[in-house]
This record gives sequence, structure tokens and C-alpha cells, in this order.
Amino acid sequence: MLTDALLEELRCKGEGSDLDYKGERYPFAKASDEEKSEILKDILALANAHRESAGYILIGFKENPPHPAEVVGLSSEGAIDDSRLQEFVNGKLESKLDFRYEEGLFEGQQIAVISIPKQQRPFYLKRDYGKLTKDVVYIRRGSSTGIASPREVALMGAANMARGEARVLLSFQAPDNQPLPHRFDREFLVFPKKLPDFAENRNEMFNFPRPLSNKNYWRDGAYYYSSWRRAIQVRLILTNNSEFSIGDAHLEVICRCPEGESVSLLRVDCMPEVPDTSYLAHVRLERANQLMVVDDRGSEPVAHITLGTIRPGQTVRAEEDLAILPSAPGRYLLQTRILANEIPNPLLIEHEFEVVGSVTKVGASDFFALMDALSDEGED
Repeated sequence: MLTDALLEELRCKGEGSDLDYKGERYPFAKASDEEKSEILKDILALANAHRESAGYILIGFKENPPHPAEVVGLSSEGAIDDSRLQEFVNGKLESKLDFRYEEGLFEGQQIAVISIPKQQRPFYLKRDYGKLTKDVVYIRRGSSTGIASPREVALMGAANMARGEARVLLSFQAPDNQPLPHRFDREFLVFPKKLPDFAENRNEMFNFPRPLSNKNYWRDGAYYYSSWRRAIQVRLILTNNSEFSIGDAHLEVICRCPEGESVSLLRVDCMPEVPDTSYLAHVRLERANQLMVVDDRGSEPVAHITLGTIRPGQTVRAEEDLAILPSAPGRYLLQTRILANEIPNPLLIEHEFEVVGSVTKVGASDFFALMDALSDEGED
């Protein structure tokens, strides 16, 4: 969803070639072809409009010149599913149109936003639908919608040819916002493969634990220490140095390992917390619609990072820092692919780094000393 700051900025603008207000929802789920053609026409017209940045349809807003648009809100009925709208629109076009439909809250009221990044045009229907005619290029001029003239269509093609290549800069930074080093000193702790269930009395640790005890406490502690002692935190930042916006910007991050080694990727806010001896320990709740997701179902983990539309000169940071957990010392290669609507071939940016440090087997006495320190930390 657009940030409140951007929504506030947009509502202070009047309607134009890059902005349209709608006070009510578009009829969609149970609507006729004629009714559904209204949202299709508005999306097409805004996509074909001459503009320098992304275009938006703000739904649940009413223009109120000379004041900012009024937030009138929407009822909970008739919400549109983005995937269904995507299928509906692109199933009727000659070429794929990139856009996004989102619903959310603004100033305590339900609203919806259709975002359309600047991209190659024109867009038109491959067959008649509802009130719309195939092969006709609908276009938004100012606050009105019409049919593009042959000259306007020609100018669209010329603009596609004239636009230069997208210029972006990807920065790898440490948590202190300094450039990411090429050398890290870390400690690799090796715990016994099988740790017993936790018991309040260590002399009874092989007995059945008390009902309210966290039987995984020892294992949680081992995972906590082994993770944080070797973790490398990376902050990813993308700057758009192009003269135009790039839409639906996305990063794919992997880390190549030395032969025989492995690596894990985690959001930093998903790193293990200090474990608790109680079974009723805090449970971390994952947020819905995260903009950074790690997919570890394949042969190697991949971090997918959504950045959205980035305006000319704008710098966007990934939603959360990325934690890299190497399995052992060695040379690693961080590889990031940059994808966006205006980048026809993904860009590959690499950062090589070396990890040095000791590999330490943790014995029983050292393990309990670590856990005692952990207990003291939790009490603080």
C-alpha cells in the first residue's frame, strides 16, 4: 500500500493525466460487462496518458478544490481482489499491462488505490468488450478521457524508442549505514547434535520436564548462539538515477558458498530471540504482506524483496535488513538481480566477501556457562 505521506501528497493535487479520484467502488464481482468496462477504460486511459511518473486512481476520495481531496471512504462490501482484476484486465489486452490494486486504511477509512507505473504504450483491447472497442487507444488528457489520435499514438511509439536505458545504483550497506565490508570476523560454534530436553534441575535433565517448562530451551539456546555469532547483516538500497520512474522494482538475492558449505538467509527481525525456560514464552507473529520474503524450498535460499515504483532520483531501502548465516569460514559471493518494468534484462550486482574466524566445539561446561549468561541477559 502507498505510504500515508504519498497519499497525503497525492490528495493535495488536482486530477490530471497521472491522477484520478473516485468516490465509490467500481462495480466488479457481480457487475455486467458494461459496468466492468468502466474500470477497464479508466485503467487503459491512465496507462496510455502522457506522464513523467506513475499514475494513480484513488478510490474513496472526492475532489474538493481548492482544498485537498476529501477522504469519503468505502464500504466493506464489493472489495476487489487484485489477482482477479489482473486476470480480467490483461486477459483482454493485446500486451501485458503492469499495475497494482490495493486496499487499506487512510485516516481511519477504507480506501483503494490503483497504481500504474510508466511503461511502454499504447495499450488497447484485442476484441470488443462492454462499451469499449477493440484496437482503440483510450487516453487520459488532463482530467478527461478520450480516444487517442493517430498522431498521439505515433508519439507514444516515438517515446518508447527515445527513452534511454534505466540507470539504477544498488548499494550494500552494514547496519551502521556504512559500505558493507569485504571481510568479516565471526565465530562458528558447534554444539552437540543431540541436546536433551530442558529440566529445571540439571541433575534431572533426562527426566520428563515440568509441564510449564520449555523442553526445547537448550536447543533454542544453541540455535540462538550459533546464529548470532556468525550472522552478517546486510542493508540493501536501490537508487533510481534514470530520468523516469521504474515500476514494480524487485530484488532477488542469493549467496554463493565455498564448495561443501552452505548458507542460510533470514530477515533480521526473524533472527532467534533470547530463549525462555517457560513454555509460555513469547510467540513471534509474522506480518502479512511482507515486502521481503525468503524462499528456502529450492536448492539454495532466495530472498525476494519488493521495492515498488521508484521515482527519478529516489532512493528506497529494503523493508528489513537481511541476515546471512554462513556455515563456515571462507569466501562468499552475494549476488543480487534487479528487476523492474523498465529493465528488459535483469541487472546482476555482486559483492564478494571473506569470512574468517574460529570453529569451536562447545563442551558441556562451556555450554552451561553460555546458557547462564543467556539467563542473566534475559533477566536484564
